[in-house]
Amino acid sequence: MLQFEIFRAVVDAGSFTKAGDKLGLSQSAVSHAIKGLEAELNLTLLHRGRSGISLTSEGEAMMAYVRQILHLTEKMKQEAGRLNGMEVGTLRIGTFPSVSASLLPSILEKFHSAYPGIHVEFHEGGYTELKQMVSSNIIDISFLTSNDSANLDFIPLFQDHLQVILPGNHPLQTKKQLSVRDIASYPFIMPKDGCDDLIKQLFAKHHLQPKVYCEIADNQAIIAMVQKNLGLSIVPELVAHGNHDGLSRVRLKEQCFRTVGLALQNLPQVSPAVAAFINLTKSVVGGHIIHEGRK
Repeated sequence: MLQFEIFRAVVDAGSFTKAGDKLGLSQSAVSHAIKGLEAELNLTLLHRGRSGISLTSEGEAMMAYVRQILHLTEKMKQEAGRLNGMEVGTLRIGTFPSVSASLLPSILEKFHSAYPGIHVEFHEGGYTELKQMVSSNIIDISFLTSNDSANLDFIPLFQDHLQVILPGNHPLQTKKQLSVRDIASYPFIMPKDGCDDLIKQLFAKHHLQPKVYCEIADNQAIIAMVQKNLGLSIVPELVAHGNHDGLSRVRLKEQCFRTVGLALQNLPQVSPAVAAFINLTKSVVGGHIIHEGRK
Protein backbone atom coordinates (compact mmCIF):
# COMPACT_ATOMS: atom_id res chain seq x y z
CA MET A 1 0.00 0.00 0.00
CA LEU A 2 2.90 2.37 0.69
CA GLN A 3 4.01 2.02 -2.94
CA PHE A 4 0.57 3.16 -4.05
CA GLU A 5 0.67 6.16 -1.72
CA ILE A 6 4.11 7.12 -3.00
CA PHE A 7 3.00 6.71 -6.63
CA ARG A 8 0.01 8.98 -6.04
CA ALA A 9 2.12 11.55 -4.20
CA VAL A 10 4.71 11.66 -7.03
CA VAL A 11 2.03 12.18 -9.67
CA ASP A 12 0.19 14.85 -7.65
CA ALA A 13 3.40 16.69 -6.70
CA GLY A 14 5.03 16.38 -10.11
CA SER A 15 8.41 15.34 -8.74
CA PHE A 16 10.12 12.74 -6.57
CA THR A 17 11.61 15.39 -4.29
CA LYS A 18 8.32 17.16 -3.54
CA ALA A 19 6.59 13.83 -2.98
CA GLY A 20 9.34 12.82 -0.57
CA ASP A 21 9.02 16.09 1.34
CA LYS A 22 5.29 15.54 1.73
CA LEU A 23 5.66 11.93 2.86
CA GLY A 24 8.79 12.44 4.98
CA LEU A 25 10.89 10.21 2.72
CA SER A 26 14.17 10.77 0.91
CA GLN A 27 14.22 11.23 -2.85
CA SER A 28 16.07 7.93 -3.22
CA ALA A 29 13.44 6.09 -1.16
CA VAL A 30 10.69 7.49 -3.35
CA SER A 31 12.56 6.56 -6.53
CA HIS A 32 13.21 3.04 -5.20
CA ALA A 33 9.53 2.55 -4.37
CA ILE A 34 8.44 3.62 -7.87
CA LYS A 35 10.99 1.33 -9.52
CA GLY A 36 9.77 -1.52 -7.33
CA LEU A 37 6.16 -0.90 -8.33
CA GLU A 38 7.11 -0.77 -12.00
CA ALA A 39 8.99 -4.05 -11.65
CA GLU A 40 6.07 -5.69 -9.86
CA LEU A 41 3.62 -4.61 -12.56
CA ASN A 42 6.13 -5.07 -15.39
CA LEU A 43 5.17 -1.64 -16.69
CA THR A 44 6.82 1.75 -17.11
CA LEU A 45 4.58 4.09 -15.16
CA LEU A 46 6.42 7.41 -15.47
CA HIS A 47 8.29 9.37 -18.08
CA ARG A 48 11.39 10.87 -16.47
CA GLY A 49 12.97 13.91 -18.09
CA ARG A 50 14.71 17.20 -17.40
CA SER A 51 11.38 19.00 -17.29
CA GLY A 52 10.02 16.63 -14.64
CA ILE A 53 7.91 13.50 -14.55
CA SER A 54 4.68 12.60 -16.33
CA LEU A 55 2.49 9.53 -16.56
CA THR A 56 2.89 7.08 -19.40
CA SER A 57 -0.32 5.75 -20.95
CA GLU A 58 0.14 2.61 -18.85
CA GLY A 59 0.72 4.80 -15.81
CA GLU A 60 -2.52 6.67 -16.42
CA ALA A 61 -4.44 3.38 -16.51
CA MET A 62 -2.79 2.15 -13.31
CA MET A 63 -3.25 5.49 -11.53
CA ALA A 64 -7.03 5.22 -11.93
CA TYR A 65 -6.93 1.90 -10.04
CA VAL A 66 -4.49 3.23 -7.46
CA ARG A 67 -6.76 6.14 -6.62
CA GLN A 68 -9.74 3.81 -6.26
CA ILE A 69 -7.78 1.44 -4.02
CA LEU A 70 -6.50 4.24 -1.79
CA HIS A 71 -9.96 5.80 -1.66
CA LEU A 72 -11.51 2.51 -0.49
CA THR A 73 -8.66 1.92 1.95
CA GLU A 74 -9.19 5.36 3.49
CA LYS A 75 -12.93 4.70 3.69
CA MET A 76 -12.27 1.37 5.44
CA LYS A 77 -9.96 3.03 7.99
CA GLN A 78 -12.57 5.69 8.72
CA GLU A 79 -15.29 3.10 9.15
CA ALA A 80 -13.06 1.08 11.49
CA GLY A 81 -12.43 4.24 13.49
CA ARG A 82 -16.14 4.95 13.68
CA LEU A 83 -16.84 1.42 14.93
CA ASN A 84 -14.19 1.97 17.59
CA GLY A 85 -15.84 5.21 18.66
CA MET A 86 -13.25 7.47 16.99
CA GLU A 87 -13.43 9.77 13.97
CA VAL A 88 -10.15 9.39 12.11
CA GLY A 89 -8.77 9.61 8.58
CA THR A 90 -7.98 12.09 5.84
CA LEU A 91 -10.50 14.28 4.02
CA ARG A 92 -9.63 15.96 0.71
CA ILE A 93 -11.79 18.97 -0.11
CA GLY A 94 -12.00 21.08 -3.26
CA THR A 95 -12.95 24.75 -3.17
CA PHE A 96 -13.03 27.85 -5.36
CA PRO A 97 -11.74 31.29 -4.29
CA SER A 98 -14.91 32.99 -3.06
CA VAL A 99 -15.79 30.00 -0.87
CA SER A 100 -12.18 29.82 0.37
CA ALA A 101 -12.34 33.44 1.50
CA SER A 102 -15.86 33.63 2.92
CA LEU A 103 -16.99 30.21 4.10
CA LEU A 104 -14.13 27.74 4.40
CA PRO A 105 -12.35 29.28 7.43
CA SER A 106 -15.46 29.03 9.62
CA ILE A 107 -16.28 25.55 8.36
CA LEU A 108 -12.76 24.25 8.97
CA GLU A 109 -12.59 25.86 12.41
CA LYS A 110 -15.73 24.03 13.51
CA PHE A 111 -14.73 20.81 11.74
CA HIS A 112 -11.31 20.65 13.41
CA SER A 113 -12.93 21.33 16.76
CA ALA A 114 -15.54 18.59 16.29
CA TYR A 115 -13.28 16.03 14.58
CA PRO A 116 -9.66 16.59 15.65
CA GLY A 117 -8.66 13.11 14.45
CA ILE A 118 -9.55 13.86 10.81
CA HIS A 119 -6.77 15.46 8.78
CA VAL A 120 -8.10 17.88 6.16
CA GLU A 121 -6.41 18.74 2.87
CA PHE A 122 -7.98 21.23 0.52
CA HIS A 123 -7.32 22.11 -3.09
CA GLU A 124 -8.37 25.40 -4.66
CA GLY A 125 -9.15 25.67 -8.37
CA GLY A 126 -11.63 26.58 -11.08
CA TYR A 127 -14.92 24.80 -11.62
CA THR A 128 -13.68 22.55 -14.43
CA GLU A 129 -10.54 21.55 -12.55
CA LEU A 130 -12.47 20.76 -9.37
CA LYS A 131 -15.01 18.64 -11.21
CA GLN A 132 -12.20 16.63 -12.80
CA MET A 133 -10.50 16.15 -9.43
CA VAL A 134 -13.70 14.77 -7.90
CA SER A 135 -14.32 12.50 -10.89
CA SER A 136 -10.75 11.15 -10.68
CA ASN A 137 -10.80 10.51 -6.90
CA ILE A 138 -8.06 13.10 -6.37
CA ILE A 139 -10.37 14.78 -3.87
CA ASP A 140 -13.34 13.37 -1.95
CA ILE A 141 -15.77 16.25 -2.22
CA SER A 142 -15.80 19.78 -3.61
CA PHE A 143 -17.70 23.02 -3.45
CA LEU A 144 -19.14 23.57 -6.93
CA THR A 145 -22.09 25.18 -8.67
CA SER A 146 -25.05 23.19 -9.93
CA ASN A 147 -24.22 24.14 -13.53
CA ASP A 148 -20.72 22.67 -13.23
CA SER A 149 -21.48 19.40 -11.48
CA ALA A 150 -22.99 17.31 -14.28
CA ASN A 151 -22.56 13.53 -13.77
CA LEU A 152 -21.77 14.06 -10.08
CA ASP A 153 -24.06 13.89 -7.06
CA PHE A 154 -24.83 17.45 -5.95
CA ILE A 155 -26.03 18.79 -2.59
CA PRO A 156 -27.35 22.37 -2.99
CA LEU A 157 -26.43 24.72 -0.15
CA PHE A 158 -27.56 28.22 -1.12
CA GLN A 159 -28.31 30.60 -3.98
CA ASP A 160 -25.55 33.15 -4.49
CA HIS A 161 -27.22 36.10 -6.21
CA LEU A 162 -25.34 38.37 -8.58
CA GLN A 163 -25.05 42.04 -7.71
CA VAL A 164 -23.52 45.17 -9.21
CA ILE A 165 -20.35 46.56 -7.65
CA LEU A 166 -19.24 50.10 -8.43
CA PRO A 167 -17.00 52.84 -7.00
CA GLY A 168 -18.30 54.49 -3.85
CA ASN A 169 -18.53 57.88 -5.58
CA HIS A 170 -20.31 56.61 -8.69
CA PRO A 171 -23.58 58.42 -9.57
CA LEU A 172 -25.45 55.10 -9.71
CA GLN A 173 -24.41 54.00 -6.22
CA THR A 174 -27.47 55.65 -4.61
CA LYS A 175 -29.89 53.44 -6.55
CA LYS A 176 -31.67 50.64 -4.65
CA GLN A 177 -31.35 48.36 -7.66
CA LEU A 178 -29.79 48.47 -11.10
CA SER A 179 -30.65 46.75 -14.36
CA VAL A 180 -28.08 45.60 -16.91
CA ARG A 181 -29.56 48.32 -19.12
CA ASP A 182 -28.50 50.93 -16.54
CA ILE A 183 -24.86 49.85 -16.63
CA ALA A 184 -24.41 48.78 -20.26
CA SER A 185 -22.94 52.15 -21.28
CA TYR A 186 -20.24 52.15 -18.57
CA PRO A 187 -16.82 50.44 -18.78
CA PHE A 188 -17.29 46.90 -17.50
CA ILE A 189 -14.85 44.53 -15.83
CA MET A 190 -15.84 41.01 -16.87
CA PRO A 191 -15.11 38.17 -14.42
CA LYS A 192 -13.41 35.09 -15.91
CA ASP A 193 -13.56 31.39 -15.06
CA GLY A 194 -16.57 31.80 -12.81
CA CYS A 195 -19.87 33.56 -13.43
CA ASP A 196 -18.92 35.05 -16.79
CA ASP A 197 -21.31 32.73 -18.63
CA LEU A 198 -24.23 33.86 -16.46
CA ILE A 199 -23.32 37.52 -16.93
CA LYS A 200 -22.89 37.25 -20.69
CA GLN A 201 -26.22 35.44 -20.98
CA LEU A 202 -27.84 38.19 -18.93
CA PHE A 203 -26.64 40.94 -21.29
CA ALA A 204 -27.50 38.85 -24.37
CA LYS A 205 -31.02 38.20 -23.09
CA HIS A 206 -31.62 41.95 -23.15
CA HIS A 207 -29.86 42.38 -26.50
CA LEU A 208 -27.06 44.38 -24.91
CA GLN A 209 -23.30 44.34 -25.40
CA PRO A 210 -21.28 45.35 -22.34
CA LYS A 211 -18.37 47.75 -22.82
CA VAL A 212 -15.75 45.31 -21.56
CA TYR A 213 -12.70 47.16 -20.28
CA CYS A 214 -10.91 43.93 -19.36
CA GLU A 215 -11.51 40.35 -18.24
CA ILE A 216 -10.06 39.22 -14.90
CA ALA A 217 -10.20 35.89 -13.07
CA ASP A 218 -9.05 37.01 -9.61
CA ASN A 219 -11.93 38.28 -7.45
CA GLN A 220 -9.81 40.64 -5.38
CA ALA A 221 -8.32 42.17 -8.53
CA ILE A 222 -11.84 42.85 -9.85
CA ILE A 223 -12.78 44.59 -6.59
CA ALA A 224 -9.55 46.63 -6.61
CA MET A 225 -10.11 47.82 -10.18
CA VAL A 226 -13.68 48.86 -9.40
CA GLN A 227 -12.44 50.73 -6.32
CA LYS A 228 -10.00 52.62 -8.60
CA ASN A 229 -12.93 53.70 -10.80
CA LEU A 230 -11.77 51.68 -13.82
CA GLY A 231 -15.21 50.21 -14.41
CA LEU A 232 -18.25 48.47 -12.95
CA SER A 233 -18.72 44.76 -12.52
CA ILE A 234 -21.26 42.09 -11.63
CA VAL A 235 -20.20 39.50 -9.09
CA PRO A 236 -21.87 37.00 -6.74
CA GLU A 237 -22.67 38.20 -3.23
CA LEU A 238 -20.11 35.78 -1.83
CA VAL A 239 -17.36 37.63 -3.74
CA ALA A 240 -18.38 41.11 -2.58
CA HIS A 241 -19.17 39.96 0.96
CA GLY A 242 -17.56 42.01 3.71
CA ASN A 243 -16.39 45.61 4.01
CA HIS A 244 -14.47 47.07 1.09
CA ASP A 245 -13.51 50.74 1.31
CA GLY A 246 -14.48 52.76 -1.74
CA LEU A 247 -16.87 50.08 -3.03
CA SER A 248 -20.65 50.16 -3.32
CA ARG A 249 -22.94 47.20 -3.86
CA VAL A 250 -26.34 47.51 -5.51
CA ARG A 251 -28.96 44.82 -6.01
CA LEU A 252 -29.28 43.56 -9.57
CA LYS A 253 -32.83 44.05 -10.84
CA GLU A 254 -32.73 40.91 -12.95
CA GLN A 255 -32.86 37.86 -10.68
CA CYS A 256 -29.74 35.89 -11.50
CA PHE A 257 -27.81 33.53 -9.26
CA ARG A 258 -25.52 30.54 -9.07
CA THR A 259 -26.48 27.61 -6.86
CA VAL A 260 -23.49 26.71 -4.69
CA GLY A 261 -23.28 23.26 -3.19
CA LEU A 262 -21.16 20.18 -2.61
CA ALA A 263 -20.34 17.74 -5.41
CA LEU A 264 -19.12 14.19 -4.97
CA GLN A 265 -19.09 10.89 -6.82
CA ASN A 266 -21.48 8.74 -4.81
CA LEU A 267 -23.54 10.28 -2.03
CA PRO A 268 -25.10 7.01 -0.75
CA GLN A 269 -21.63 5.51 -0.20
CA VAL A 270 -19.74 8.38 1.42
CA SER A 271 -17.07 7.75 4.03
CA PRO A 272 -17.69 8.77 7.66
CA ALA A 273 -15.39 11.79 7.26
CA VAL A 274 -17.23 13.03 4.17
CA ALA A 275 -20.61 12.50 5.85
CA ALA A 276 -19.40 14.50 8.86
CA PHE A 277 -18.16 17.31 6.61
CA ILE A 278 -21.45 17.46 4.70
CA ASN A 279 -23.52 17.68 7.88
CA LEU A 280 -21.30 20.31 9.47
CA THR A 281 -21.18 22.41 6.29
CA LYS A 282 -24.98 22.38 6.08
CA SER A 283 -25.22 23.64 9.65
CA VAL A 284 -22.68 26.43 9.08
CA VAL A 285 -24.22 27.60 5.81
CA GLY A 286 -27.65 27.56 7.40
CA GLY A 287 -26.38 29.96 10.05
CA HIS A 288 -25.41 33.61 10.05
CA ILE A 289 -22.40 33.39 7.72
CA ILE A 290 -24.36 33.57 4.45
CA HIS A 291 -27.15 35.73 5.78
CA GLU A 292 -24.75 38.46 6.89
CA GLY A 293 -24.20 39.18 3.20
CA ARG A 294 -27.95 39.35 2.53
CA LYS A 295 -28.93 42.13 4.92
